[in-house]
Amino acid sequence: MKKIYLRVLALMVLFTAISCQDMFEEFPNNPNVAGENDPVPPAFIFRQLLVNVARGADLAENEPLVGLLSRLNQFTTGLTFPLYGGSNQYNWTDTGNSYPWLRNIIRLEKSAESALGPERNGYLAISKFLRAYTFVWLTQRVGDIPMMEAGQGLENLTPRFDSQEEVYAAALALLEEANQDLAAIIADATSAPIDGDIFYNNDLRKWRKAVNSYKLRVLISLSKRADDTPSLAIKQRFQQVLDNPDQFPIFEGIDDNLNFVFIPVFNRYPTQFILLYPNETTISETILELMTKNEDPRTFIVATPTPFAINVEGRSIDDFNAYRGADNSRPQNDLFAESLGPEGKFSYINYIRYLQGPDVIPEPNILIGYSEMCLNIAEAINRGWVQGNAEEWYLRGVQGSLDFYGLSQGSTVTVGDVNGVPFGDVSVDVNRFLENIAYKGNNQEGLEQILEQKYVSFWQNSGWEPLYQFRRTGIPQFREGEGTNAQRRIPRRWQYPVREVDNNRENAIQAIQRQFGGNDDIFADMWFLR
Repeated sequence: MKKIYLRVLALMVLFTAISCQDMFEEFPNNPNVAGENDPVPPAFIFRQLLVNVARGADLAENEPLVGLLSRLNQFTTGLTFPLYGGSNQYNWTDTGNSYPWLRNIIRLEKSAESALGPERNGYLAISKFLRAYTFVWLTQRVGDIPMMEAGQGLENLTPRFDSQEEVYAAALALLEEANQDLAAIIADATSAPIDGDIFYNNDLRKWRKAVNSYKLRVLISLSKRADDTPSLAIKQRFQQVLDNPDQFPIFEGIDDNLNFVFIPVFNRYPTQFILLYPNETTISETILELMTKNEDPRTFIVATPTPFAINVEGRSIDDFNAYRGADNSRPQNDLFAESLGPEGKFSYINYIRYLQGPDVIPEPNILIGYSEMCLNIAEAINRGWVQGNAEEWYLRGVQGSLDFYGLSQGSTVTVGDVNGVPFGDVSVDVNRFLENIAYKGNNQEGLEQILEQKYVSFWQNSGWEPLYQFRRTGIPQFREGEGTNAQRRIPRRWQYPVREVDNNRENAIQAIQRQFGGNDDIFADMWFLR
């Protein structure tokens, strides 16, 4: 009886297996889901890659504009830390990394070449720019990095570390190739168009301007090595761009900015509808002093008048003395106590512009901008790298920033309190401001003016560039002290990613020894800052 039962059971199992196999073979493949070996259109990869690049490689989705990064750039001061028992801002250790971008760049290249071929391919041209951007992003944070052997997957799990000089040389070469490739594609009317471009709506001419404008940013970031690194030809490359506008087109106005645009509901501005944020975020003294001393109309874009100035001193909302920033170097418990109530001493972030919604959409986030580019050119001329009129480029940069915020002579800005209750409108005096910042010449004073105005133009955009400028030039002077961290000073770099050190240990240890004497020190200067 037992044997009969087992035979029947075996037959049932076999019948069920055969029936299920036949049944599942009858179902067609889901046309809306890509199979393991099915090609993904390059536009899909391209769109997601650009979103990832815009958001950055080491911060949460809403951080790039309003959280940690804004404080580290000393645009704002956060007042919530006392509630959580912490006070340090510059207490980072190891870095996030941009290698996930590289994986997607490689996927994009394979997909684009399969779909459109290797020649006259817009995706492949832009991928060279994205490769350069990816590697510069990381080398600026840590120093030497794997570049030449990076992204090979299982074929090479322990890529060697290239020196910063080698990384920059390769990145500049990629940018020049991207510019040349884009020129050829634009000139060829038979070239297939790209799709999925969230920045420029598939306009390759604007991409070409972005490539060359970014190249100027990279070159100016190497200012400390301009005289002792002939392999990079820093000054010569800069002059070549300015001398050959047809061969190296650059941004011509703010409409050329590489922007990440915010859209109501689907991609709203990160601060909107964050109920506690207005009472937690004061403006930093570092940026607000630069604005108020020059009677800069961007003051009214950025900040609210202090409660003390309105309620105690009786100042008007157009009085620049009514706006006061908080010192990022001070302990946050002290700042928190001084910010409270109707006699609070600090200006808050402008609620009307940055916090109410969804109908009010603030400016887009600039990744690479016209104003910065103009001021980079002014800096290069001031330093004597290239021929040109520094004052003209300086004023173009300042005007570009004013245009970005919609400020012109006699235009009005609504000023409110910390919770967005309007006080009234201010009529801005752009002419007075421009008189106050008149260029002082190709000297140290003029250089400080250029760098100060570049920093102000970075308000809530351009990623880590404000901090990087301070690190490279010391201008403006960031506040450092008891409220900074236990060491009371701002780090100069991040440590290498833990996964890189764990998985590529021999090469990582060699790189740390070669650069920093074996100590992965966050206060040590990298090659390009020495």
